Amino acid sequence: MAKEDFAVLVLSCDKYGDLWPSFLRQFRRHFPAGDWPVYVGSNLTPCGEPGTIPILSGPDLDWSASCKKILRQIPERKLFVILEDLLPASRVDAAEFRRIIKFLSDADARHVKYWPDPVPDEPTEFPGIGSYARGAPYRATVCGFWDRDCLMSLLLEGESPWNFEILGSYRTAYMDGFYGLTSPLFERRNMIEKGRWIPESVEWAQAEGVELKLDGRPMLAGTRGIISRLQAIYFHAMIRVPWRIRTGLMNKLRRALISY
Repeated sequence: MAKEDFAVLVLSCDKYGDLWPSFLRQFRRHFPAGDWPVYVGSNLTPCGEPGTIPILSGPDLDWSASCKKILRQIPERKLFVILEDLLPASRVDAAEFRRIIKFLSDADARHVKYWPDPVPDEPTEFPGIGSYARGAPYRATVCGFWDRDCLMSLLLEGESPWNFEILGSYRTAYMDGFYGLTSPLFERRNMIEKGRWIPESVEWAQAEGVELKLDGRPMLAGTRGIISRLQAIYFHAMIRVPWRIRTGLMNKLRRALISY
């Protein structure tokens, strides 16, 4: 693949602009250097961090509409997409990163998840890369290696990133070309949940010397914090159950609850 056919896209918005320096500090620290451009997508405020190319979507009507406007301005065919509140926390192996870029072209992959959550359904001939079966939930996630045109085709205006990962995965049910790594490409820290700082992530950032503007949003605490932790425990427990078993149980439950 020619180098101009691949780019990194940091999907963001103006209200998370305070995280751009923190994210890019970690990105430069842990990701391999390359000739590919690094785009930062936002609404009306361009990212002025060195080494980045700002892309503006205009007024923030909704997440998916803004995302499509950003993608239309990117000429590269294959992308590595990440959100600004997912701070890289471990070094990315340069050879592995380039191997996956090559795989995108060689396999004409539509999407490659860079952490196995859930694990891929089937192995492939490419070591460390598995495939997701048609109909598998969470086979399409915002973050990952993407074919730009495929990602654009899956986006429906009015959806949030969380809607996309559920409903967008349903829309891939008749497509092939969805893959995932069998081990994480790197560790990352999710800094914000529903507009609030995650306390454990803030503690990690402070220990790492990552500067944060904490006065810009509240901490996730109290009842909201408890609910968030319980939801995370439930999700990670359920994701370990094979999806075909989960789907079968849910279908039986729906039938049992139907009344006429």
